[in-house]
Amino acid sequence: MSWKLLYWILGVIALLPLLNLILGVHPPTFTTQDDPGRYGLRYERISFPTADGLTLRGWFIPAARTRESPNEHSRAGGCATILVGHGYPFDKANILGHTIFLHSRFNLLLIDFRYFGESDGAYTTAGLLETRDVEGAVAYLKQRDDVDPKRMGAMGFSMSAAAFILAQHPDIRAIVADSPYARLEDVIAHQFFFLPGPTKWPFVALTKLYARLILGVKVTDAAPAEAVRHMTTPLLLIHGENDSQIPVEHAHRIQANANPASTEVWIVPDADHGLAHAFEGHQYELRVVQFFERHLCGPSPRITDEE
Repeated sequence: MSWKLLYWILGVIALLPLLNLILGVHPPTFTTQDDPGRYGLRYERISFPTADGLTLRGWFIPAARTRESPNEHSRAGGCATILVGHGYPFDKANILGHTIFLHSRFNLLLIDFRYFGESDGAYTTAGLLETRDVEGAVAYLKQRDDVDPKRMGAMGFSMSAAAFILAQHPDIRAIVADSPYARLEDVIAHQFFFLPGPTKWPFVALTKLYARLILGVKVTDAAPAEAVRHMTTPLLLIHGENDSQIPVEHAHRIQANANPASTEVWIVPDADHGLAHAFEGHQYELRVVQFFERHLCGPSPRITDEE
């Protein structure tokens, strides 16, 4: 092997992970043309700071008045408040249509995580620093007079689902995680799918090294499958059986380490990444609402298929 060829190979090994990191933390963003007003809902544009000095933005949507009178724990029309997070590389409007069903029973706070949508941020870390965004959102909710701080939950998709698990915020009393990854390291490995077997791992290792040197973050810290070992928060884990972006094995790894007494797992047949709601529709909504009601609202009239 000539020295020139060797230098070329080493250059590719060094530069490909760097390019992968740059594209990963600075992905093209997608702006969704949607807002709660298009559904006839009243809402409030809000903003709040993070601990590292960013300003994040979102929508607060008050719950619709339920048929029964608000219970003694409720400060508004809903029995609880749900923090809603979007996936990578989208924005809060992208998941509005998929979560609007919650507003009949719950207050909603939809936020743009750092770098995405209307929020500040020069880059994303796909769940690592986004735990600070979760902390900032919860702090914001706790200072509102129309939110019961003891009745807050979270619903996330993909990146935000992982972030909610990683944050393990004590004031978030129930989590619905739709399509989270088990370990960010495995997601990075999946990006090098074109490399055979173990040959991809030097590229993964270099990507992790660059993340530590450039961004100051440890990719190995983004591991929901490890975080759930210490989590007692009720968790509803939803995953598509045919997920092509984050394979269903990620859900199985999380489930294997999660507390079986507080964890429910629903693998949706035939569904690809983030399409469980599209496949299951009413059953999806029913299951999510009943999960939050059970863990956040206390006794309430049971929702049936006929309602």
